[in-house]
Amino acid sequence: MNIKHICILFGITAWANFAVAASTPEDCAAITDDAKRLACYDQFLKHKAASQKPEQAAQPEKPVQPAKPEIQEQTQKQKTKNKAAGKKDKIEEFGQERIKKEEETLDKITATALGEFSEWKKGLKVQLDNGQVWEITDLRPGYYKITNPTVTIEKGFMGSYNMNVKGRNKTYRVIRVK
Repeated sequence: MNIKHICILFGITAWANFAVAASTPEDCAAITDDAKRLACYDQFLKHKAASQKPEQAAQPEKPVQPAKPEIQEQTQKQKTKNKAAGKKDKIEEFGQERIKKEEETLDKITATALGEFSEWKKGLKVQLDNGQVWEITDLRPGYYKITNPTVTIEKGFMGSYNMNVKGRNKTYRVIRVK
């Protein structure tokens, strides 16, 4: 195939595509070849869209707003001042979340348990000298006779608490009841 034949083939293809452009959708529907029918619809819609100019939508008139009383203006000014003050406080607090939590929370407390204890088992209520009452929930009992022992209660895993009795190498799981 030489260049002359290629040019002729290209010209025929271009003319066929131009000829396929129909003036109505019914002309396109009459075409049996799927690809040519689709091309016909595309050309028809492009030609139709180019011929129609979009009309500008009519702008609705803005409703007339009643005059605002001075009280509302003063209220708005006060709200603006409050927002500015609130934003200033938030800016000052930014990044201090961790610092405040460390200051406000304790990881453990040490106190004296009031009374005489011998068997440390589930359900035993231990009253501390600071007024707190803790109950042992651990299923493993232990025997250790002592009067007014010093106990340390620490935060455990997932919100649990563990109590250690001074002089014992055992920890009991506890919950606070009072």
